[in-house]
Amino acid sequence: MVDGALQEGAIPGLLGQQAATRPARGRERDYLFVHLTLTGNMADTAALSQHLLTLISQKYYQTGGSVTAALRGAVLEANQQLLRHNLSVKGPAREGAITCSVFHQGELFTLQAGESVALLGRNFGIERMPPRPPAQLTPLGRSASLDIRYFHHRVQAGDMLLLADPRISHLPTDDFQTALVESSVEPAMAELAKLLGGESARLLLVEFTSDAPPELPDVTPPPAVTPSLVAEPQPRREGAAAGAAVAATAAATAAAAERKPQPKRAQPIRQQPVPPAKDGPVDRQSMERQARQAGAQAALGASRFTAWLADLLARLRPPRSAPAEEPVNWTLAAVIAIVIPLLVAAVVTGVYVTREQSRELAEMKMQMAQALSLADAAASDAEARQHYAAVLALAEQVNRQLRPGEAEVMRMQAVARTQLDRLEGITRLTAAPLYQYSEGTNLQAVALREGSSGGIFTLDGGSGSVYEHETDESYLNLTTATPTRILFSTQTIGSHVAGRMVDFFWRPQGFAVQREGLAVLDAAGALLTYQPSLASAYAISLDLSVDWGNPVAVTTFGERLYILDDGAGQIWRYFPDGEGFVANVDGRTVPLNEDADLANAVDFDIYSEDGSLVIVYNDGRIRYYDTRNGRVEWDENILLANGLVTPLVNPTSVEIVGRGLNATIYIADAGNGRIVQVSRPTGQVLAQYRATGDHGAELFTGMTDFAIAELPLRVFVSKGDTLYSATLR
Repeated sequence: MVDGALQEGAIPGLLGQQAATRPARGRERDYLFVHLTLTGNMADTAALSQHLLTLISQKYYQTGGSVTAALRGAVLEANQQLLRHNLSVKGPAREGAITCSVFHQGELFTLQAGESVALLGRNFGIERMPPRPPAQLTPLGRSASLDIRYFHHRVQAGDMLLLADPRISHLPTDDFQTALVESSVEPAMAELAKLLGGESARLLLVEFTSDAPPELPDVTPPPAVTPSLVAEPQPRREGAAAGAAVAATAAATAAAAERKPQPKRAQPIRQQPVPPAKDGPVDRQSMERQARQAGAQAALGASRFTAWLADLLARLRPPRSAPAEEPVNWTLAAVIAIVIPLLVAAVVTGVYVTREQSRELAEMKMQMAQALSLADAAASDAEARQHYAAVLALAEQVNRQLRPGEAEVMRMQAVARTQLDRLEGITRLTAAPLYQYSEGTNLQAVALREGSSGGIFTLDGGSGSVYEHETDESYLNLTTATPTRILFSTQTIGSHVAGRMVDFFWRPQGFAVQREGLAVLDAAGALLTYQPSLASAYAISLDLSVDWGNPVAVTTFGERLYILDDGAGQIWRYFPDGEGFVANVDGRTVPLNEDADLANAVDFDIYSEDGSLVIVYNDGRIRYYDTRNGRVEWDENILLANGLVTPLVNPTSVEIVGRGLNATIYIADAGNGRIVQVSRPTGQVLAQYRATGDHGAELFTGMTDFAIAELPLRVFVSKGDTLYSATLR
């Protein structure tokens, strides 16, 4: 339609086509619809448009496998051809927008690139593709990489597909209601003409019917066309759309041929991108081929085994003319008779299990694609987060139960994680295993040796051992192949026998401490100190340890010792006395005015300058106390109001790092797989960190402890039997 007037004849850039001669397997009944728009005058780009349409048609119909993979390959080939054309000609560059749709066995697969738009009219309304303008658009022919959008629908008789001109993308979706909902080609054409008024546009209108309208001829395959950059005849439109359906608006029927069966009625679903995977949810031929191959291999193996069995039985029972019969081993024959059915059953079961797993994987990939589409069309960030979280949960299930590292699942998982990180303000760290211990190790704590010589300490709660890793000054590079075990339970240190190792911290040199070292809390009532410079350890007994219930953490402030005891519901305080400690009756515990509920506390730390105290709880609570008056300065509600989108789930560790204005609090949120950085005095969330592990899993999920080195940021995490290091990208 040019300035409101309908145009008759072939329309450059539009294609409605049935399968070409001798298509690839599975393409015989496919219908291809393409709407291509190139920048510039239509007359100047007609030959180039025709060449690209011919290239897309031939590439698609000659490619087997899944529909989306073949369609994607065709569009990428056209993009490369247009890019080469732009780089080789002296005239203006041609960029484009394209929508390609394929009708395949009652399903519609749509692929878009550039500023393209399409609408699908159903009996319940109109679905727009894309539902809203994408954040990033790469036109066809501008770059070797292309941002492609995928959609998948099940269609019914009476549905209408409109591949629209980008020039009318500004029109609201509801304006097309009369033309596309419960309508047919000819009245829809008239409604579109009224809707466009005096504007110009190229439209490809498709009606899906069970019977061909009598005024439209049957579809005949177009002749093969050799790609060329000169003007070529247009491929014949399906159902004579360009002629019989009122000129420039090219109408095509997807079931005009008598051999096309009635499309199955299906419940309407929301639009969803279909990933270009060879083993996608609709690639039935691939699944059936795998099952046939498995069955053939099983039959071949059974035939070989039967031949071997026949030969064995012949040897067990030779001909009667033999001069002497060898004794028959009936035990072996009985075993063979039992084993054969078991082997056959195992092979058949394996075939069916493989097929069932492929079907289940296809369904889960479809659910992931649906969730991504719903997230893209979500009305709020909260709704989008729910859909992205569903994608990650499905991906984790696939990696754990079906096929770890499946390429298409990993791709959709990466998309969901990137979008979720953007919504929640997550910074993604680059992580790698620093050292993996023997099987059965259960790391509970990690600490860094302060100073310029490096060194990392770990605590194995399973064996009750403390290890030292020698490193360079960055802590990131181990200088010895294996760690050194420096302390362990049942070890005799002086007159003390070590008990259960609870927690540790690096104890610097001070007024009362002559040498720095690693201080380890022993639940048996002592503080064990290991001095790396001397490679020796000594034990200090702590007064009144008989009153302890269940000590879980230890830290220091002003050379004093503080022990968190969730069994007694107290924070015990010890004062320095030379190399040892004493407990004063008056200041034996830290007084907190409010109910601190220390029975559910899991970790704590004290700020080195004013003695303020932070405590984290196993149910996600956090309290920051001013110990001068015992009052709570802020809690988890302040975090949620100051930038924390998702509440803490199962925090396991907390650490105050730095001094003065640079002092911040780091919280290990093991349930959400992240480390949260918070401003110490105000509770303002400064940053959130996550890292990716094997097969896209969240590495920080389930971590037990961490240690921080700043400038630049380095994070060391203990989890299971592995010590990890993570840095900014």
